[in-house]
Amino acid sequence: MTNVEIEKLVNNLLSDYCKNNDIDVEIAKETPLIGSNRILDSIGLVNLLVDIETTLLDDDIEVSLTTENAMSARISPYRSVGSLCRFIAQQLEIKTDE
Repeated sequence: MTNVEIEKLVNNLLSDYCKNNDIDVEIAKETPLIGSNRILDSIGLVNLLVDIETTLLDDDIEVSLTTENAMSARISPYRSVGSLCRFIAQQLEIKTDE
């Protein structure tokens, strides 16, 4: 799986979440997922992560995005769309652009 495929996957699933929850937001790498201007509450974040894991598993890619280290990291990998995509790439050991 490439970085572009990861971004497309995350954007599609996040877009679906926003549509289902009447959230009108333009999704970009900088879009905050958590924090003061977040678009996800804690349940929304967990649902998104599970949806990503399930979609990857459908392609025989097994990954855990809810590790204790990730959940308690000082700088959260869930803070934005871009940081989540980088975190997924790291979990899959894909070289990132940054």
